[in-house]
Amino acid sequence: MAHEKQVVDYSTGEVGTVNDNFVQLYVDKLDLIIEMTGENPTAVKVFTWIIKHMDRRNALVVSQTALAEAFGVSDRMIRYSIAYLKEKKALTVLKSGNTNIYAVNAQIAWKSDANGKRYALFDAAVYISEAEQDKPLFSTQLVGHAQSRERGQKQIKKKSA
Repeated sequence: MAHEKQVVDYSTGEVGTVNDNFVQLYVDKLDLIIEMTGENPTAVKVFTWIIKHMDRRNALVVSQTALAEAFGVSDRMIRYSIAYLKEKKALTVLKSGNTNIYAVNAQIAWKSDANGKRYALFDAAVYISEAEQDKPLFSTQLVGHAQSRERGQKQIKKKSA
């Protein structure tokens, strides 16, 4: 199946099947998502974008500048959207120095099995903006996935039907 993959449990040698590229949404929280869509569509776009890019423990490291660049909106609009999502308890923002770690409420959406929900320690997917980087001193695979853009140009592309 396209959304499943085989994994090996290295402690037992058993092969199991898990969902890949899968997000679980809880039915009892869909009304909240519908409510937020009516009240603040930009915040819901940011929320679903974070869900799409978060790791298997519901976390994503990304700056507000990179979010603003990805959506073609102002930093202020991102701050407003994040504050709204925090107010709705859809996500929380953890800090590591000046770094924002966005954690999606696991009672709304979850990307892994239920066993991992109780852990606070996580590896995070990190999304960086090329505009925030100094010119690298050497070539690296880490910089360059984010696309630079001209001021005001939208980064999110709509699918055409």
